[in-house]
Amino acid sequence: MICVSIAHIEQLPSVIHQDVELIELRLDLIRLDPSLIFSQIPGGVKTIVTCRPCDLSETERSTWLMTSMDLGATFIDIEIESSDAHVSQLISHARKCQTGVIISYHNFEETPDRTEMTDIITQCYERGGDVAKLATQVNSKKDLRSLVSLYDIPGRKVIVGMGREGRITRIMAPHLGAEFTFAAAGDGSETAPGQLSVNQLKEIYKVINES
Repeated sequence: MICVSIAHIEQLPSVIHQDVELIELRLDLIRLDPSLIFSQIPGGVKTIVTCRPCDLSETERSTWLMTSMDLGATFIDIEIESSDAHVSQLISHARKCQTGVIISYHNFEETPDRTEMTDIITQCYERGGDVAKLATQVNSKKDLRSLVSLYDIPGRKVIVGMGREGRITRIMAPHLGAEFTFAAAGDGSETAPGQLSVNQLKEIYKVINES
């Protein structure tokens, strides 16, 4: 499954028109009340809602995330470094709303060794995640091997490498057992380094499925 990451509300109509199954709403970038966003999303389209650390307070971010759950968000994505109070409040609300919980780890500089990443995945589940997500900067082939090897660990997960060298992990992810993989709404609309556009990914998968 491809998840298209939305950074601007103007991207939403064209993404929905492409008949995508899953959309990530980056509230820290969109900066709109969730009710205005969800009113434009047709039924049947699944959503991941996240609000990365920014100039908004943790309370403001929590409010937007809880409102999104009330409006039917399929998943919320919470950063692993979040405070216990923030995580506890959001997971409690998620259980009431039957919203899935993703606990995520991002490293924009490097890919830690496998042992450290294994510990991080364990922490994602221990903090209440239904899905563990790791996104790390790929600087070498060793990094690629380490990331791909994590799919041997039990549990629902998404493992992606960032940067140009990490693109192959985004393509391979669904074939290795990932819940989904991320794509940009279009060229120049990337929300993370190395993201391919949804059209590029669809074309690649078309070739793979026809071979």
